[in-house]
Parts: sequence; structure tokens; C-alpha cells
Amino acid sequence: MEAFRRVGFDFHCYCEVVNSCCFYSYYSDICVGSIACRLEKKENGSVRVYIMTLGVLAPYRELGIGSRLLNHVLDLCSKQNITEIYLHVQTNNDDAINFYKKFGFEITETIQNYYANITPPDCYVLTKYIQTHTKK
Repeated sequence: MEAFRRVGFDFHCYCEVVNSCCFYSYYSDICVGSIACRLEKKENGSVRVYIMTLGVLAPYRELGIGSRLLNHVLDLCSKQNITEIYLHVQTNNDDAINFYKKFGFEITETIQNYYANITPPDCYVLTKYIQTHTKK
């Protein structure tokens, strides 16, 4: 966390598609990390968030940027009473799986042949259920 503050990263939000949002982390004028997500309406009418991508440039990893980006989205979900957030991860991507598990995500499904052009083609669905802030 201290290293993150020391290098002075800045977050910006950019929304181009309805119900989608991207948050970017900049160092000087260089975009060094981003998270893109979208709102999805479930059959029962509730809303959940799908994380389409989360990435940090290699030289800027291990500084807490990815954690800050993910925590920002999780906090927004909680404040907006969105109780479910999920994503897909390739089954052999242990680093990503362990990263999301640190934030309380759990493997809730395995999808065979999800990816067309990479090996292995299978993915896990990782889901986190969020406690929301209730107004008193």
C-alpha cells in the first residue's frame, strides 16, 4: 500500500457502452492498469457485475494496483446494493485464481471449451457474493 502511494497513481473512469465501465490507473501519463466490467440483469430481475478484464503492466505489478482497482469495483457494488460479481479465468491461471480467492471469490462452475484459441480451453467461473450497505 505504501509503495502505491509513493509512486502517485491516479484512477480515472471511462464509460463508452451503456451498463459498462472501465477504471484506469495512471502513472504520469502512462496507463499502467485497468479493470473493465459491465452490469447484467439476471432472470429474477436482480443485477450482477461481470468483470470482463483486469490487468496491470508487468513492471507495475506487486504494487497493489490490481487490488486497488478490484476493491474500487467491489466497494461500488456494495454501495449500489449489487450482491454478486463474477468472472471467467482459464483453469491453469493459478496466479489469477489465487488473486481473486484472496478477495473472497470462489470457484462456482467449470466450463469446458470456453476458449476457442488457447490451451487449455476450459475456464472456471469465480463468484463473490457481497454484503451491501443498508440505509437506516
